Amino acid sequence: MQNPLYAILVSPDQSVRDKILEGTKTITIRLGHRDYRPGPVMLCCNVKVWAVMADIKTVRHCLLREVTQQEWVDDGFPAADPQAWLEGMRQYYPDIEWGSPVTVVRWGNVQHPHADR
Repeated sequence: MQNPLYAILVSPDQSVRDKILEGTKTITIRLGHRDYRPGPVMLCCNVKVWAVMADIKTVRHCLLREVTQQEWVDDGFPAADPQAWLEGMRQYYPDIEWGSPVTVVRWGNVQHPHADR
């Protein structure tokens, strides 16, 4: 049986989209243990319509306090300031705490839109 096509919603912020297309943003940290698996994924936004295909490379389930400093940095947060990172996560998940379960998803092989034109 094949896995379903997964989708990960991304911010409508153009700088986030640009980083995904440049390959400098290849990770997301999501509240809750989610059933993502390696394979194809659509990175998309429903607020400002945008979508690209990529491949999920790794999925890790842990508690927020177990997210590594490298994962914070890769997700765009300052390495030296865990409190700023927590506050940044609270923009999306107001009730998140250091003991909250999270899923760390890394992707690669982003297929640029219009690459075949």
